[in-house]
Amino acid sequence: MAYISATDGTPIYYRDLGSGPPLILLHGLMLTVDGFWTRNLEPLAESCRVIAIEHRGHGQSGKPLDAYGIRECADDLETVLDALDVEDATVAGVAFGAMVALEYLRLFGNARIGKLAIIEAQVRLTNDAGWEHPTFGDFPAEAGQGFLDACRQSREALSGFLLGAFGTPPSDEEMARMQNEAWLTPTQAAIDFIQDMIAADYRADLAGINLPTLLIYGRLNNVPIPSELGAWIAEQMPNARLERFEDAGHSPFYEQPQRFNQLLSEFAQEGVRP
Repeated sequence: MAYISATDGTPIYYRDLGSGPPLILLHGLMLTVDGFWTRNLEPLAESCRVIAIEHRGHGQSGKPLDAYGIRECADDLETVLDALDVEDATVAGVAFGAMVALEYLRLFGNARIGKLAIIEAQVRLTNDAGWEHPTFGDFPAEAGQGFLDACRQSREALSGFLLGAFGTPPSDEEMARMQNEAWLTPTQAAIDFIQDMIAADYRADLAGINLPTLLIYGRLNNVPIPSELGAWIAEQMPNARLERFEDAGHSPFYEQPQRFNQLLSEFAQEGVRP
């Protein structure tokens, strides 16, 4: 097992496999490196150096008493990239992981990053005047606060987030595995992360990101993102292209891994000398 100590001493677990252009993978909320990327790590490592980072408070990474936020995870990403001397990387984040990538660019710039892949990410969760793409299609701030309050009363409120993550649900056995892995994130840590996600707004950042960017969004029964958010983001970013997964929901990396792996691998290798 490989760990790197964060600036506050929290051990950050990561996987480092394969060779080639560096590809950094940032998983979604309340899951783990090995469980989240179960259909992607080995295939991607056939053509890239894959570094999959486990966020603090998840899986085998450390679980401090506090310091659970998007910024802290972005700080951890910088620590890992620095420790491994990674440059010109493709950073690919799914949902929460993509928010971490956007926060990283806000804090540290793109000195170490050559390309960006945003997968099923929201840039503003709650309703706002003129905002046509809130989570679930309608997510008032009061609903977000109500959900957080429910989580403080019972862990059960967190158990439903996986149910809407797939256009076609996985087997009962697979769903049980994912739910068990979600329990590796302490309840208060999950609440803190979600509260930070609800407060975040990256809409104004997009126009200033000039990196080549791959956008991947599923369109089948996508409960968290029912609108054409991916198309809207593509319009805001000067160097982005959108790939729709018509037969996948919120988890295209899992539901259509062959196409996902090929797209991400080819994107990471674009412009790299053999």
